Amino acid sequence: MLLDEAVPATTRRTVSTPEEDVRVHAVSKSHHEERLQPETEHLFWKLQIGGWLFIAVYGFFARVVTFSDFRLAFTLTLSMDLVGFLLTSAAHHYVLRNVQRLITIPVFLGAAAFSLACGTLQMYLAWYLRDLIFPEALPFNTPLTPVVYYTSVLLGWMLAYFCLRSDYEARIARLRRSEALAEAMRSELDQLRLQLAPHFLFNALNSVASEIHERPDTALEMVREIAGYLRYCLNQQRRDLCPLSEEVEAMNAYLRIQEIRFEDKLQCTVSVDETVRDMIVPHMILQGLVENAVKHGLKHQSNRIDIHVSVSRLGKDEVEVSVTNSGKISETDPTRKSIGHANLRKRLQLYYPEMHEFSLCEGQGMVVARILLKGPACSV
Repeated sequence: MLLDEAVPATTRRTVSTPEEDVRVHAVSKSHHEERLQPETEHLFWKLQIGGWLFIAVYGFFARVVTFSDFRLAFTLTLSMDLVGFLLTSAAHHYVLRNVQRLITIPVFLGAAAFSLACGTLQMYLAWYLRDLIFPEALPFNTPLTPVVYYTSVLLGWMLAYFCLRSDYEARIARLRRSEALAEAMRSELDQLRLQLAPHFLFNALNSVASEIHERPDTALEMVREIAGYLRYCLNQQRRDLCPLSEEVEAMNAYLRIQEIRFEDKLQCTVSVDETVRDMIVPHMILQGLVENAVKHGLKHQSNRIDIHVSVSRLGKDEVEVSVTNSGKISETDPTRKSIGHANLRKRLQLYYPEMHEFSLCEGQGMVVARILLKGPACSV
């Protein structure tokens, strides 16, 4: 049996102060940034090498057309584009990667000044190499042409760098927001799970207390069943999702506890479609429905209460869970919501956003709680 074989899990929870929460958040953010740093650098060098290879190919053919000399075109391409590669790599390594906000006027002006200065430097280097190695080559008509060419190449590199980095940082920001949202959802789910256990334990202990004096043997058997059920809950604390078959067995364990207490007054039947037993569902999704069926059904029945649990497949991705009990919906305090149902609604919204239905209706002396799941559970 699942509950009999459960091993108690050692769980330690501490209450953190706001200062500790801020410190933990800062540490996790720094670890996240450290993890992203190698990925960012790897991406930069891939684009840097690929981009300058493209510039070299384009520059080679442009120089061939300009000078009509393959050797001169090859020499200038190899030397000048290598210089451009080194200059832009140095600009990234020593300046640009340390700038937090790229899209600012000072950064743009600095990039333009850097491009003009380096373009002028490359023009003088190209002039020097041509006169040194190929003195018979055609001279430059004007120094303005190579300055404009090299400056344009560097300005194009700067603009591409700004655009790609801005896009990359925007994607990282979206990823961080998604991670923060997922963490908030996990925290909310943890709170909802913690809410279920005390709620169940409160009701279970009340049931045991009512039997101790009149039926001590029954109370002892109930305590053993409760212990097994709580061991299962502890073992599932770190699991958001589990097979439906495990949830059904845990629900049966809870129903056995109630049947021990109420004997023939409580009659339970469970019907589960074999095709959905391996379906992955949120932990304790059946608990709230069954607990409320027992608790509130007994308030309106003096002789006997019948509870029927049904899990069936309606379509390829649709599964219906219904819990039916004899009785009626309580009208003593219509403004007060059931803890189990309120908890279940929140968890369904987190695990099945826009992919579920939950209803509670009454008719012909029966109360029916129905859940319709329209797809797989989201992993939070």
